[in-house]
This record gives sequence, C-alpha cells and structure tokens, in this order.
Amino acid sequence: TCEITTREYCEFKDGFFHQEASLCSQVSCMDRICGLMPFMDPEVPDQFYRLWTSLFLHAGLVHLLLSVIFQMTILRDLEKLAGWGRIAIIYILSGIGGNLASAVFLPYHPEVGPAGAHFGVIACLFVEVFQSWQMLQTPWRAILKLTIIVLVLFLFGLLPWIDNFAHITGFICGILLSFTFLPYITFGSFDKNRKRIQIVVSFFLFAAFFSGLVILFYVSPPQELRGVEYINCIPFDKTFCKYQGHDLTTMDEAT
Repeated sequence: TCEITTREYCEFKDGFFHQEASLCSQVSCMDRICGLMPFMDPEVPDQFYRLWTSLFLHAGLVHLLLSVIFQMTILRDLEKLAGWGRIAIIYILSGIGGNLASAVFLPYHPEVGPAGAHFGVIACLFVEVFQSWQMLQTPWRAILKLTIIVLVLFLFGLLPWIDNFAHITGFICGILLSFTFLPYITFGSFDKNRKRIQIVVSFFLFAAFFSGLVILFYVSPPQELRGVEYINCIPFDKTFCKYQGHDLTTMDEAT
C-alpha cells in the first residue's frame, strides 16, 4: 500500500520513502520491491523470468538443506540413470509449470523454492516403474510405496506456506515430461510401437497443459474459483490460513 506521510513516520513503519514523489500515482511499489528488470507496463506482469529464477531461491537454511538432500539422493540417482540433460529438462519445466499454477491460483502469495520441480522428479520414479514393469518382480509394491510418499507430501501441502498448487502441477508436468524424455526398454514390436505413440501423446498433452496455464495467467486469469483454495490450505481455526492469499473460514463459520 502507498501512504502520503513524513520520512520519519515511514521509517518508523519500516517503509520505503520516495523523496522524488508527491503522489501515490507517481510510485510503482511492485517495481521497487521486486527489483531486477523494471516492468515495461505497470498493468501487465511481464517479468516472466521469475517463473524459473525462483527455482534457485530458498526461504532459509532449512529449506536449502532439504533441497540439497533431495538433489544429492533422488535427483543424482536419476541423473546417473537417464542423463543430466533429460533430467534438467524435466526439472526446470516441471518447476516452471508449478510456478505458473501458483501465479494463477495464488497471485498474491510470494514464494520461492523448487517444490514443483521436486515433484516433477518424483513423477519420474513412477514412470520408471511403469516403463520397466515386466522387469520388476513386484512392481505394485514399488507403486504403492511411491503413492504413499506422494500422498504424505500432498498432506503437508495443506499446511500454511506450503504450496500444493505447485506440487500437483509439477507432478502432472513431471509425468508427461518423463514419458516424453526418459529412455525406455521395449519388449517386442507391440510394446515398442506403444511407447513411441506414448511419447508423442505425452508431449502434446504437456504442450496443451502448459499453454493452458500460460493463457490463464497472461490472457484470461480466473476471477473467482470457489473451493480450489482448500487444495492449498485447510482452515482448522480462524487464523490458520490467514496469509495464504485466500479468504478461508472454518466449517462452523461457513454454516
């Protein structure tokens, strides 16, 4: 918000005093706060590079440590298996897709971190099991273990400041990209043709899904989607989801 006040009061409120401006209309707070390249049009979100630069930022040492542990375990093993180039494509595009979904459904909720990218990498594990189904002794057990892990992580996404929109969208992008880019083993001509068709279909599905997110963000942002906010945070009390970019109330208040 912008207020016309004295320098002393502005400093007392930990604000930013614009000495050159006398009216609020002369100040672009988003430009000042966000930094980097300025907005070409104050009314248009044209700093598109934030969709991927935020993947390399973290909200503290604990957040950074969790990312490093994930990347030095699961991500490193997948790079050895499929090559760093393929995994990099899946990682970055899944992260951008997750950030796009966050920008669409949580437009006033600032966040950093590669949550969507990590879920895209987890999706690679599912695809690896599906692609190597005939080679595994108990593939259903592997799928069950991965499903339990993902469901637990999605449940954590219902807590404040953890973005389930990025998680879910990154996972969907990761599934489609993994079917497109990960190497595979074929078992006969039918399986070979099926997997080739699978690559083409998955690529076009990802392109359509990603294009839809871009259109929602830049062309036709949704004005009001009732109910989707509960995907990201469940209000157990009045203040539990207070700062999540949605006006959430408890079930008792709603009734």
